[in-house]
Amino acid sequence: GRDLSVDRLAEATGYKYNPKGAPSRFGSAGRNPHRPLGEGEDVPGGARLDEDGMVYDMGGGQCTYFQDRMRQYPFATETAGLALLRRLLLVNERVFALSDARVNATSDPTETARHGEHLYVMKPTMKSAPKSAGMGTWSDEEYAHPGLQALYLRLKSFQRFTESWALFERAAARGVFDPWLQSAGGGGGSGEGENGGNGGGGSSGGRALLRVASLGGGPGYELLALAWYLEQLAGERGVAPPRLDLVSLDLQPSWEPYLLALPEPAEAEAGGGGTTYRFAQWDIKAGVDARDAAGGPLDLCLVSNVLVYCSDEPSAAVLAALLESGVKAILLNERGGEQKMVGMVERHGVVVAKLLDQDSAAGRDDRQLVFAPAGTSLPSPSGALAHVFPNVPYEESKQR
Repeated sequence: GRDLSVDRLAEATGYKYNPKGAPSRFGSAGRNPHRPLGEGEDVPGGARLDEDGMVYDMGGGQCTYFQDRMRQYPFATETAGLALLRRLLLVNERVFALSDARVNATSDPTETARHGEHLYVMKPTMKSAPKSAGMGTWSDEEYAHPGLQALYLRLKSFQRFTESWALFERAAARGVFDPWLQSAGGGGGSGEGENGGNGGGGSSGGRALLRVASLGGGPGYELLALAWYLEQLAGERGVAPPRLDLVSLDLQPSWEPYLLALPEPAEAEAGGGGTTYRFAQWDIKAGVDARDAAGGPLDLCLVSNVLVYCSDEPSAAVLAALLESGVKAILLNERGGEQKMVGMVERHGVVVAKLLDQDSAAGRDDRQLVFAPAGTSLPSPSGALAHVFPNVPYEESKQR
């Protein structure tokens, strides 16, 4: 039956129980046996690894971590995932220091943090605007609020990183990254040319160049996950990883400092190791080509929880045009189980691969997708995939 704690928590969390929503259809919202952890409370038997208690070493290579503010929905991973989360925590130390400094620079830091939490939890713009307005979760002005950014980074860093990692595992099984993971001299990519940003020059050493834009990418955790994932995948295949030109295209420019803090200091001092992180302002609805905003050709695009802002025909035309202009694939990670954009781009001839299980009683699940140019072959993987971050995004109801 339904856990009545969702009612008691509604005011505190801003969450309204929806039995038809993805958290209930695919996850355990409304049936979650776990209560939220109190402030300062820890997972029994676990060693807290970060100030906010989002990641716990449970011993024996086991790890429990959270993606939600109330720490009510635990996820589990093992040795490989724990190592990645430890590495992510080091990145977050740099990123959180920047966001904390922005909050502390305001006239009333306590009020800034309080109002930012109110914006994050209550989502006033989303709740006050009709769905047809396409306002999304927060307005651009709200995204710029230092208090909201501080909380957003502390929570979304874990969610965006782990969900993106799972997306890339599924996309790799469809062959999406194969052109850039070949032996020297056999790689794909968009060639040389200008490669601006914070490093990344030098000899290519035969490594393919992969140019990636995260559309609506904000602070860029999807790009960080991609860089680390391709490094690991290349090692598993015994080839050199591609050089990466990674750009976050977003309407809100105040995300840029956080993006530039993602590379590990040793990597940045060494010229990025062939990886460049950049930021450029871009609005999918402003009529500016993403390639122009990015400063050159693109090979892949990432879309993470952006379609809530732009599930309309003009945006579908933008995505389809990218796939007609040299972009080999668009990888999408979204919240809702049914994305109108799927049908819209298919009418443009775009090939759509749904990466999550479609055969369970929970029904259609469009939360992770690949869009590819017409005629592209994206064969389903043979056999089950082993995931570093199991049940991401949540699918436990599919197993019931």
